[in-house]
Amino acid sequence: MIIKFGARGDAVVSIQKQLISLGFNAKDGKALKPDGDFGTNTEYAVLQFQKSVGILADGKVGDKTRTALAGQNVSKFLKDSDYTAAAKRLNVSELAIRVFGATEGRGVGFLKNGKAKILFERHRMYHYLVQLKSKTFANAQMKQFPNLVNTATGGYKGNEAEYTRLSLAKNICPEAALMSCSWGQFQIMGENWKELGYSSVFEFVEQMQANESLQLEAFIRFIEWKTGTVNGKKVALLDALRAENWEAVFTLYNGPSYKKLGYQAKFQKEWDHLEPIYGEQKAA
Repeated sequence: MIIKFGARGDAVVSIQKQLISLGFNAKDGKALKPDGDFGTNTEYAVLQFQKSVGILADGKVGDKTRTALAGQNVSKFLKDSDYTAAAKRLNVSELAIRVFGATEGRGVGFLKNGKAKILFERHRMYHYLVQLKSKTFANAQMKQFPNLVNTATGGYKGNEAEYTRLSLAKNICPEAALMSCSWGQFQIMGENWKELGYSSVFEFVEQMQANESLQLEAFIRFIEWKTGTVNGKKVALLDALRAENWEAVFTLYNGPSYKKLGYQAKFQKEWDHLEPIYGEQKAA
């Protein structure tokens, strides 16, 4: 559960008390009050705490910030400086890349067992078995293991249970199985390993299992590589992001049905939240 600006109640009081005990003050420099109101002063204190420990500074209290407040290890989490570096590398506004990343990011990039988040796509498994083995082999596997190999999407179990599906799929063909998963906080498909500059899908997976900073690296590489056709014209995702041509950005990243999926509303919500914090910052 994410607690943010506008929230009220005992959970907010608990956060405020933790911030007070750690020495973080309100925006006016005065002591933060444990009043249960997540307003400007509490958001400011959260931002300052997040910056002090180096995690993503967005003023929201989710799993990562709770972990940091509890004094636990945050070394695998995305660093706030990663987005600053990404903005400079891509030559885009820091606001744009932070909002895009926040919209595409799936919270924490790791499961509670310490493994990277994944989603196994059985229809991609079928596709790659046809390529690497044969259609006859793929069809035989689909008949025997329809939840692992299929021409249709679906069969998802979610979270740790996806690793059970992946493990069974690796028994059929390790390379096909790893390419058939989306990985990490930004859910980049393993099938993109070559285009993104990795030596193999195995190296790609190794990096996705390392930390969220390397998961962001894959996301950045995807932005640098992805092209497509929007309104009859070939467009590069990076060029669209630099121009803040959001129709093209959304279409290239999420497909032409992004409006039906409510993607615009999600993006605008993140923009409205982060604009007061990062709206004046530009890439060098």
